Amino acid sequence: MSGPRASGTVAPRGTLLAVVAVLLLLIAWALRDLLVLVTLALLLAYVLDPVVCAVERLRLPRGLRVPRGLAAGAVMLTLVVALVWLLAIGAPRLAAEFGGFIQRIPETLGRLVVQVRAYGASHGLGEYVDPALDGLRRNAPELLQRGAGTFAGWIGRLFGTLGHLLGLVLLPLLAFYLLAEREAVLESALGFVPEEARERLRVAGRAVERALRSYVRGQGVVCLIMGATTGVALAVIGIPLAYLLGVVVGVAEIVPYLGFAVAAAAIALTGYGVSPFHAVLGVALYAVINNLIGYIVTPRVMGRHLKLHPFVVTLSVLAGAQLLGPAGVLLALPGAAVAQALITEFAPRREAAAGAGER
Repeated sequence: MSGPRASGTVAPRGTLLAVVAVLLLLIAWALRDLLVLVTLALLLAYVLDPVVCAVERLRLPRGLRVPRGLAAGAVMLTLVVALVWLLAIGAPRLAAEFGGFIQRIPETLGRLVVQVRAYGASHGLGEYVDPALDGLRRNAPELLQRGAGTFAGWIGRLFGTLGHLLGLVLLPLLAFYLLAEREAVLESALGFVPEEARERLRVAGRAVERALRSYVRGQGVVCLIMGATTGVALAVIGIPLAYLLGVVVGVAEIVPYLGFAVAAAAIALTGYGVSPFHAVLGVALYAVINNLIGYIVTPRVMGRHLKLHPFVVTLSVLAGAQLLGPAGVLLALPGAAVAQALITEFAPRREAAAGAGER
């Protein structure tokens, strides 16, 4: 008699848990832009936490110590000022190079057409090359207009995404709160959870913290290697602002694919100020370095720090891109690391509980 009653009790509870899980997933999907912003702020806080701790340990006169909030504010303000300074140096130069690039397009295309015609004539290919060039010249305005429309649409989507993320201004603000009052923020969040579940969530939080710290260390190593290698290589071939471009490359490495496109465009525009050859050589060199580090160094470094197999790393990036686009690519690896940490933390307990139940 007791068996059917027990199964009847378990089934509705299991159904209720499934419904709650589905509702939570739907809510998370609806708030995905906000969750991405919070996750980015959390990652930024983990990156800056060692610096804040170092500032906090500084000894002031009369044995005073730097308050945590003051240390976090000083570090965040320094970061913002440094980024603004880099943009103030690099943005005008890139804008000037872009303007010169646009102005030189007709002249460059004219020289290219002459060279291609001469090559075709000298190799007996004039009957094929000349009609193709004439067709390209007729369709060039339409192609340029279509390309400009595509670029404008991409820029619009980019700024639309940033708008959905409530603006990048909120990112350092949220990171500051997490740095200055992390424990208070966590305890406040736990206040919405039943008391009997709080300790388990604290354990989960510690597992997530370890995973995110590992991700930040691994990603930092990859960004440092990519930025330093590219900066030195660009300096060797004579591209101006090579080391500033190396910083851009290192920061852009945080966002795979999209970051590569932004960094490659910056290298091309700066290199074109020297010559078209330098622009092509700079982008080609960056592409080679990016692929070598991306296929050889990144999976091994991230896999070692996150304890993830390179296959899982690659699959996570592809899945993140499919689900959330560029933001998903950015959050794929920390998401996979967090998922693995939670499974590792709680799976043994469930197995032990199941074994105890059988006994």
